[in-house]
Amino acid sequence: MSSPFGGPLRPSQIKYAVFGYSAHGLPGFGGLRFQRVLYAGWDFYPAPGIVAKDIFKLGLDLQSFRVPLNRAIMEVMMQSIEQNFEVGGRPPWEPLADYTVEVRGTTGPILVRSGKLKTVASSFQVWTITNETASIRQLPTAVWYGNLHQAGYGSIEGTAKRLLGKAAKNPDVLESAIGRLMLGARDPSQQSKFVIPQREFAVIQLDDVEAIQDIFIEWMEDQADQVGRGWSVR
Repeated sequence: MSSPFGGPLRPSQIKYAVFGYSAHGLPGFGGLRFQRVLYAGWDFYPAPGIVAKDIFKLGLDLQSFRVPLNRAIMEVMMQSIEQNFEVGGRPPWEPLADYTVEVRGTTGPILVRSGKLKTVASSFQVWTITNETASIRQLPTAVWYGNLHQAGYGSIEGTAKRLLGKAAKNPDVLESAIGRLMLGARDPSQQSKFVIPQREFAVIQLDDVEAIQDIFIEWMEDQADQVGRGWSVR
């Protein structure tokens, strides 16, 4: 006899608990969720997030989802973000403006010059992981300009001030920031109306969702086995 609350758990019950579907006597809970922004006010936007708190626990004593969340970041998301830089976005990012190409002397890679942003954005350290969620809240100061590319922006001075915060009160710091931002300007005559097209590099792909779901299913099956409730346990 199998039940969501006692006895051996079928693999399909665990799968549906992660997916959030109502099947095999399971309530229609939310399951594993993937969100753009978990809480308002974060500096990094859109911020990819993985939310495990709505997974139906099937009577298992699951106090934390840190283990599968850590695996999801290390085995899926880090490589996925790195691939976005390597292929020029998924879907493809808007090509560099003619002026930017002239300044850089090359048409690509689009968001890779020193490689610092790619290295940092695809690292484990940028993720904040709790017992129930994983997300990128903000980028380190050294690659603050990544916020511009992730969300896009339309005013060079306003962008610099917003990202620098209190440091923007220092004229030299502000001037330096504006100078750096202008490397991406579309046309010298439009630098006062600076526009950066959105090029999302930290984004959860459909393939990522499926791979992360598999990680959670495998982990929950292992938890069921450990307490003698795996389907193979009699």
